[in-house]
Amino acid sequence: MKATVKRYTSDGATDGRYPIKLIVTHQMKIKRRTIAHASEKEWDDYYQLPTPRYPDFENLYAKIMAFRNIAMSQVFKEVEDLELAMTFFEDKKEKKRYSFYEFAMAEVDRMERLNRYGNASAYRCAADQLDQFRPKLLLDDLSGPILEDFKQYKREQGLKNTSVRTYLLELRAIYNRAVKMAVVEDKQPFKGIFNDVPTRIRRQRNEYLDTTGMGALKYLSGLSDQQQLSVDLSLLQFYLGGADLMDIYYLKRKQISKKRVYLKRSKLGAKAYEFDLVLLPEAKRIIEKYQDVDPDSEYVFPWSKIRTRYQTFRSTHNAKLKRIQKNNNIKILPTGGVLTTKVIRHSFATIAKFKHIEVDIIRELMGHERGDIDTAYKDRYPEKVRDYALKQICAF
Repeated sequence: MKATVKRYTSDGATDGRYPIKLIVTHQMKIKRRTIAHASEKEWDDYYQLPTPRYPDFENLYAKIMAFRNIAMSQVFKEVEDLELAMTFFEDKKEKKRYSFYEFAMAEVDRMERLNRYGNASAYRCAADQLDQFRPKLLLDDLSGPILEDFKQYKREQGLKNTSVRTYLLELRAIYNRAVKMAVVEDKQPFKGIFNDVPTRIRRQRNEYLDTTGMGALKYLSGLSDQQQLSVDLSLLQFYLGGADLMDIYYLKRKQISKKRVYLKRSKLGAKAYEFDLVLLPEAKRIIEKYQDVDPDSEYVFPWSKIRTRYQTFRSTHNAKLKRIQKNNNIKILPTGGVLTTKVIRHSFATIAKFKHIEVDIIRELMGHERGDIDTAYKDRYPEKVRDYALKQICAF
């Protein structure tokens, strides 16, 4: 999102004075609002500021400088909705009062633009539940008593503490975002709301295939073409550092260069950073087997890139993996489970640890999110070190 203030001479003058407009733009869309009128002597076109000759010079100058500070803020730049962006420049008395649901849907849209579809789905679900309980609830009317009533309402519907807590956590995330964007004043409605919704915290044990299991998957025979596709994609996930299926599905040709693959975890959205892996011969063979025959295609694979088509593809893919697992008696460790795309990612990390690969190398190979301290103080491992580690992990 961008914003600026300038004098519009193309609109014509009224009594020798031209409109001074606030202009907010985002992705080829634009909104304007007239904030003053000034003559040529009252306005400096180079600095886009009023001159001392302007009758209310001090107030207009201060107002424009305040607008510029808002436009430079990171919070404003992250806004996706033009209407919402315009509210940043309104006086508190004039500021639009958003309903909770309206703001939540703007956040859902933002999350989807960042490819964070899991967050988007969770936000939508929680907002829907609150809207059913209290339709058209305004953001600044959200209070502790309303949330307590909502909590009791969900319990009476038979929900357990874990589910109730999940809804409240998502609602709090949406509210905190509104506070951060100065859309609403923080009245701390969630203070103490979790006191009577305790949940047992236990460490989840990731399910995985060991080298024997991955080897069994690699050398399966007698599969149908569609089953073989699912096996090959699972192996490709593994060869690319346990990559998420989505990142393989939407892989672009430009991401493969000079025997290396350049990836970003779409799941991390704006927090994602680019990392590169050596293109192993096994991975290269799978890519060449299924790649789009059109050399001008932007994407490596020919499957439809519509979001709903990907969701269907992923569901079908996991269903085929489940059938393959059952038919071939493939064991999921440590205590059983269902073979899915996530199991492949967990398998990569687990096998890497079993082979005593440094944790930081594993993280770089998998594109794990790095903290600010890591980013500032840790250098990346040399390419040769990372390539050797990947080859060791994929030797099964």
